[in-house]
Amino acid sequence: MTIQQTKSRSRSLSRAQTWTPKSHQEYTLGWICALPKEQTAAKAMLDQIHPDLPKPANDDNTYSLGSIGEHNVVIACLPKDTVGTNEAAIVAAQMLNTFPSIKIGLMVGIGGGVPPNIRLGDVVVGVQVIQWDFGKAAVDGRFERTSAIQRPPRALRTAVSRLETEHDLHGVKIPRYLKEIRKRLPNLAPKFGWSEALTDPLFGSSDGTIDRYQSQGVEVTNTSAIGWLNLMPKYTWIDYLKGFQTLSLSNWTNPVNTNNKYLTTIPRNPGDVKVHYGLIASGNQVIKDAKLRDNINQSLGGKVLCVEMEAAGLMSFPYIVIRGICDYADSRKNDDWQEYAAMVAGACAKELLEYVQPSEVDKERPIRDILSQVHDDIGAVRAILNKKENIEILNWLTPIDYGPQQGDIFRSRQSGTGQWLFESIEYKSWLKSKQVLFCPGIPGAGKTVLTSIVIDDLITRFPSTSSSIGIAYIYCSFKRNHEQKLDDLLASLLKQLSQNKTSLPQTIKELYQRHLGNRTRPSREDVIEALRSVIDSYSRVFIIIDALDELPESNGRAAFISELFYLHDNYNTNILATSRFIPQLTEKFQSYTTFEIHAHDEDVRKYLDNQISQSEKKLLQNHREYIITEITKAVRGMFLLAKLHFESIRYKTTLKRIKTALETLPIGETAYASAYETTLGRIKTNDSDPEKIANQALWWIVCAKRPLTTSELQHALAVEIGEPSLDEENLPEIQDIISLCAGLVTVDEESDIVRLVHYTAQEYLERTWEKWFPNAHVDITERCITYLSYDIFKTRIPEEEEEEEEEEDQEEEEKEDSSMTSPDLGSRILYDYALQNWVYHATTSSIEITPLVLDFLKSEAGVSAYSQTLSTLQGYIDYGQWPPKRVTGVHLATYFGLPKSVEELLKTNNTDLEAQDDNGRTPLALAAWWGHNEVIDLLLDKGANLETKDDDDQTPLLQSVIQGSDEVVKLLLGRGADMECKDGFGRTPLLWAAWRGYEKITRLLLEEGADVEAQDNDGRTPLSWAVWWGNEKAINLLLQCGAYLEIKDYDGQTPLLWAAMKGHDRTIKLLLECGADLNAKDESGRTSLSWALWWEDEKMIELLIDKGADMEVRDKFNQTPLLWAAMKGHSGIAKLLLDKGADLEAKDNDNRTPSALARHWGHEDVVKLLMV
Repeated sequence: MTIQQTKSRSRSLSRAQTWTPKSHQEYTLGWICALPKEQTAAKAMLDQIHPDLPKPANDDNTYSLGSIGEHNVVIACLPKDTVGTNEAAIVAAQMLNTFPSIKIGLMVGIGGGVPPNIRLGDVVVGVQVIQWDFGKAAVDGRFERTSAIQRPPRALRTAVSRLETEHDLHGVKIPRYLKEIRKRLPNLAPKFGWSEALTDPLFGSSDGTIDRYQSQGVEVTNTSAIGWLNLMPKYTWIDYLKGFQTLSLSNWTNPVNTNNKYLTTIPRNPGDVKVHYGLIASGNQVIKDAKLRDNINQSLGGKVLCVEMEAAGLMSFPYIVIRGICDYADSRKNDDWQEYAAMVAGACAKELLEYVQPSEVDKERPIRDILSQVHDDIGAVRAILNKKENIEILNWLTPIDYGPQQGDIFRSRQSGTGQWLFESIEYKSWLKSKQVLFCPGIPGAGKTVLTSIVIDDLITRFPSTSSSIGIAYIYCSFKRNHEQKLDDLLASLLKQLSQNKTSLPQTIKELYQRHLGNRTRPSREDVIEALRSVIDSYSRVFIIIDALDELPESNGRAAFISELFYLHDNYNTNILATSRFIPQLTEKFQSYTTFEIHAHDEDVRKYLDNQISQSEKKLLQNHREYIITEITKAVRGMFLLAKLHFESIRYKTTLKRIKTALETLPIGETAYASAYETTLGRIKTNDSDPEKIANQALWWIVCAKRPLTTSELQHALAVEIGEPSLDEENLPEIQDIISLCAGLVTVDEESDIVRLVHYTAQEYLERTWEKWFPNAHVDITERCITYLSYDIFKTRIPEEEEEEEEEEDQEEEEKEDSSMTSPDLGSRILYDYALQNWVYHATTSSIEITPLVLDFLKSEAGVSAYSQTLSTLQGYIDYGQWPPKRVTGVHLATYFGLPKSVEELLKTNNTDLEAQDDNGRTPLALAAWWGHNEVIDLLLDKGANLETKDDDDQTPLLQSVIQGSDEVVKLLLGRGADMECKDGFGRTPLLWAAWRGYEKITRLLLEEGADVEAQDNDGRTPLSWAVWWGNEKAINLLLQCGAYLEIKDYDGQTPLLWAAMKGHDRTIKLLLECGADLNAKDESGRTSLSWALWWEDEKMIELLIDKGADMEVRDKFNQTPLLWAAMKGHSGIAKLLLDKGADLEAKDNDNRTPSALARHWGHEDVVKLLMV
């Protein structure tokens, strides 16, 4: 029997007819769906339905069996409410285990389209699938994706080629299949068939905050933050409701450029389907953000047609992925198109199978045999996938890990110390029952080391195999305040207690899934609820918090302690906290057990004895007992003093000198300050090279903007100011640096960070650094500038690959890349620090500008290389892509707000005040954008042009308004800036101020006499834009200054219509109170009531009707509000309109009443309501 005969016969069969069961081995085609609606569509494609077959106990899937043509098909769907790559992999693995003869696979369902070439209802056949969120970090820091789907079997690949050819020659058969299904399965038609109610809007996107934005259908990608707003309705909603789409050029770069035109695609007939062949990007995240979607597309070469969530789970499985497009993966993601999209995808899959010859399938190997990853034990597959997912979820909670710090501190202890704590009644009692143990101590008493000993004791007593006991700990540090806010601390406890469970708690998975799709973070309440739930799952929990006093009150210390007490009071939770004697803290813990921490003589003696034993000096060893006794008497419970005191005598050469030093050891409250002062004085007064290195090392450690690694510190000290390259023979050994710093410095082994030995040392040096290191910031600035000026960096960006010019020959690029060989890598270690922090040191110093800094800013090659690298760093990417390639030293000095540097550069004869970077911005424009008033005055005094426009036709005044810099606006207006200047969109400063909702600037401009009725290129006034964004203060100011309420833009939209279109309830009420015409119509015949209907806002609908809105108003499609509600199936709105007296007999263009429309679209609840 031929394929065509089989199809003809199968179409005539009744779906109720059953067939003789087949064996598991007879099924050769696996069809996987993610959603029940996709499974419905898949089953609708079956020509025959087969009886169910038994399955193994370890198979969680539910299968639908049948045939399409001569292919026996197994359909499986992911569990309800679970999506993502991992679940898809598990379903596929179980399917292959139960049906071992499956040789070809399909994954069919819905996905998000990537404009401009894709429309809703189209189909994408994934000839290539890449997991966009899976990869590895390359050597040069770039992210390389390493996950691409296995090639499908040859039978499928040749069928796809044939399908594409047939589509080119004869068109798609999908409508034919859908028509057949409509007849055969009429119940599916209302939800799964084509409907005129399926509208296809495309929404502009700028920064992810724009929602409910209805444009003419233009989808703009890669626009600047100010460019998208030109894309407002021209043919508002007419094309939209007819299913037309207006798309932008795919290479859109600048909406202001008049060479860019909107391209309107040829309108299709309703229900027309186009099949595309190309790249699908798959990942574990729901994409609801056009910017993220476009970034993914751009990172994959601009070739992505569709984004989705399950196909990447089948990377090891040779499947073909087919997706019906149900949305554009942007902020207007909704469910309206999902059923239809699932149906067209299923129909496309069925059409594909027409060209898959059974004889070719027989030649293929079973997929199970191909995959080494698929084992009989599906649990192994699930465990691997779950482990990967668990790590992702835990790191999503917080990336902070205190484990390495615990390892560092515990290793630094003197073995055998701290035993007195374990033998104490307080600690033994704390271990036995639910208690809070507060352990205060004087600075340097050894609290942190004892904390590490306690944590190690708990981990030893209750190993991870004992899953009923939970252990979590936090080391508070003044150096980590930025990552130890209340939410961070709670998330860290949650992470630690979750990761120690044998399986990740379900509450954590649910929290992750709830926020992943929206790219949001869990609220504090969410984290607390999850933390309490996880703690409740343990029989007992220990929480250890070290150095509570280093946690500032502004970080939520009081709230954190309150939550700790709540956990103790309501769950079986033990708390141990250390702190210095801070009155607020001792008061909070006064009702709990207090156990004071101080250095015990026995521990001090053990430490000193070990230090002397490790020393090779006979003098120390011969007088061991005397030294130990004298230092032990002096430290008085401060363990840190023992270390400092020993360092003060370590290198004494005679017994007399040792005795003299020991007799004058500082004691009491000032002991630390005295010890530090003595140590630093000894270093500073010695002018030898070793002491110079120690001095420089200390000022780098104390004054650096962030902690330095050992290699960064070595390179910082090796820099020879003014030299063109780094001499690696000048690198000091890190152990020598530590030794020369006389006990003031230590290294955290896990993190490789160099730091001061104790908080007290940091406090002392932060208080006195100007005394010891008065020129530190100047020296660091010059070393950073010297490093940045190295010849190697003037020719190539060290870490980030600069994007080559399009006309550059690829061969030359490869040669250039090959020149960047490994011998240069050592010269780059300090580059990132110098790049990002030299300005901090320059501005912190009293000098700011030195001859070296000036030479650097005058160096065209150095400035060019520096600015290009700077533009790639997160945190500097703002104001377009700044700094761009074409930038001068004056631009750079202006950008950073360095007035002295600007002043010196302006003294140079060849300095061009009007030099423009790649974005057309002058130094004055940058100063205005970043709010550097002193620099603005300097530039204007030197004759800078106030009205120079950049590539967006923006003057410095416009840029300062956009930034919201009211002081800069005031300064520029005072200097005579034109307040009626317009940018490429025709927007004036007042228009921008109203749009952004800047009350002070709006008021300032109005007081200066700005034109309140100025219109932009689309006819919108400041009031229109203030209404668009719901900026009520700006609206009130504009109305007080006489702004016209009924002004219409070129689309016929009044401010009230804009407010209704955006769904701004409060703004609508405000405008109505001011007398706005609520029956004004736009060019599509829509009133404010029409827009309220669109947003299904029943309260606003009722308000508008009560205010006198016309309930029988008809739009250009001759629909009244009640007709629209009936078509959409909104029973609540329909009831409201009926209660208000809407006409039940109103008819649309097809002579249908509301009840007829509701019946046509299958809205039975509305039909019943209308028939009453």
